[in-house]
Amino acid sequence: MAQHKNPYISRVQIKNFRNFLNVDVELDHKQVIIGENNVGKTNFLRAIQLILDKDYSDSDRQLTPEDFHDSIDKPMENGEEIEINLEIKGYEHNSKLKAQFVDAVISADPPTLRFTYKFVANRDEFGKIINYKYIIFKGSSEDNRFTNEDRSYINIYVIKALRDVERELKSNKNSPLYKLVKQYEVSTQDLEEISEALKEAAEGILELDEIVHIKEILSNRFASLSGIQTDHKITLRTFDIDTERLLYTLQVYMGLKERPVSELSLGLANILYISLMLILLKDKTILPIIKAEQFELLLTEDEKGILSKLYELSDKGNHVLKKEIEESDIESLYDFMDEHNYRHQAFTILAVEEPEAHLHPTLQRLIYREVLHSSNTSVIFTSHSTYITSVTPLNYIVHIRKIDDSSKVFSTVNLSLSRKEKKDIERYIDAKRGEIYFGKGIILAEGITEEYFISAAAELIEKNLDNFGIVVCNIDSTNFKPYIQLLEALYIPWVLFTDGDYYEVEEYVDEKGNYKTKRIYHIMDKNTGREFGYKGNENVLKILSTLGIIAEDDELDEDEIRAKGCFIGEYTLEVDMMNDADDTGIEILKKVYKELKSGGDEMQENFEEAIDAEDYWLALKKIEGNISKGRFAQRLADNLTTELVPSYIIEGIEAIVEKVKDSYE
Repeated sequence: MAQHKNPYISRVQIKNFRNFLNVDVELDHKQVIIGENNVGKTNFLRAIQLILDKDYSDSDRQLTPEDFHDSIDKPMENGEEIEINLEIKGYEHNSKLKAQFVDAVISADPPTLRFTYKFVANRDEFGKIINYKYIIFKGSSEDNRFTNEDRSYINIYVIKALRDVERELKSNKNSPLYKLVKQYEVSTQDLEEISEALKEAAEGILELDEIVHIKEILSNRFASLSGIQTDHKITLRTFDIDTERLLYTLQVYMGLKERPVSELSLGLANILYISLMLILLKDKTILPIIKAEQFELLLTEDEKGILSKLYELSDKGNHVLKKEIEESDIESLYDFMDEHNYRHQAFTILAVEEPEAHLHPTLQRLIYREVLHSSNTSVIFTSHSTYITSVTPLNYIVHIRKIDDSSKVFSTVNLSLSRKEKKDIERYIDAKRGEIYFGKGIILAEGITEEYFISAAAELIEKNLDNFGIVVCNIDSTNFKPYIQLLEALYIPWVLFTDGDYYEVEEYVDEKGNYKTKRIYHIMDKNTGREFGYKGNENVLKILSTLGIIAEDDELDEDEIRAKGCFIGEYTLEVDMMNDADDTGIEILKKVYKELKSGGDEMQENFEEAIDAEDYWLALKKIEGNISKGRFAQRLADNLTTELVPSYIIEGIEAIVEKVKDSYE
């Protein structure tokens, strides 16, 4: 059963606040914020909290000189300002939100609200700074102040990284379970009946001689210690039977043996807590349960009969919403309830710092796939988990990284990919566990050979990729375009390696006598004088021009292509390696083949004959047919020498290392 998505923050602008000198980023309904430690993920949330967190006090919102960006000298002496702008979308389906925030609207298409926080100098009539104050306002006018009443309509709730889930779940009035139960407006009469029944059930325990004796000695001791205090009557009860506090005692137990939260693992307690919060924060315009009297009143307004169609009578006389409902009926029911059954509710954006805390990777993927794909609540996660990013829809990623002396924020919300490209890259990220997002630099490679070969080659030239946080991503194709778009959107340095795929153009006459040409691949350049080309170069130039990195008619030479981050071989990596190898390198290739081949001496002799005759395409065919390129590359990586590494591979590794070093200097 689908419902409207809750309002969400669609844009954040931050000036001069903590890590952020000047940030402007667009967001989606859900966000997974990634970035290294101390880059500003928590401060990004804090900027939002300054406006939307209803638990913040005036003193929390009153900043200090330390809250200004480090590059600003004596900010409060020089009258510098901190400014934070939030834009909100997804509110227009709710008539009460539209009425409350009519002064905050900055766009009707798409409907958009703006809230602004400013920390500014308070000056006297001569322009001298007296002190600093904060103001929060709606829309474009500072006269339209944003107040606590506004936060009762839209706010944010942050679950911190270092959280005590057990305490939160058992904290009486603050327990999310208690708050959830209160939303259902349980009948006071029902509670009173239960309270009396509990009292009667407990009488037997309270009349035990041992309990009576404890009560007596406790009363006497208290009386002797309390001096002139006259009201020292002691009462013992097995249950708190006050009708309100009775709901406080409601606790969650799990498993066949009904274990309390205190006995759960931290991971399961985290799941339980976040699950309760998501339920608690759901849009409550549509009531899941309606009492009989209220149902009868609503029926008088229901000209279309939507209530009778979508609710069924329970054994206890309540009307319960059916589980399977058509999308069009949900829309009609939402509009009806919004108009005829208004009850004030806050739309809360849930922010969770490091939701992966104490969770097994399998559970991370399972739980957050559901949250990120299905929940109507707007959610913001900050995370270091590749398991969470691997199940995150492509448009929900936000990357914070340090550039020069401040942090910048990049998002994928406006990533322009075809549906097929988006699905392909999401499948890749799902399978590879989201590592592409966490590299300080990324090497895009087209096949399994490169995946093994590049890391080993980097170690040989003392450029260990792990030391620089560089990740090799084998995309198993030559369609680099969507991956480049993703990395460019997130401002992650990249290079790519691809085969040159040399070909020659052969002329021929077809059966009808027509003059034709065709490309001949898997041959070596013999200087025949025929027209030739490189499919790899053509593919890369097309990608670069499509993405606007180069002009459409640019004809780049090899050095210019490499300057754009693209490193292209001549044939394929394996053939280039054989073609460049010296005698020692050839012997290593023969040795690796011998270790892995499934057949006898004849198979080895055939391979060696092919490679000695410089028929490298035949040698590669024997590797593919008798071993597999992947296994051969994996074993070769352990035997690799610098003489076996083609120059374009070395140049590409050095280029990405320099890009990463430059971005962190």
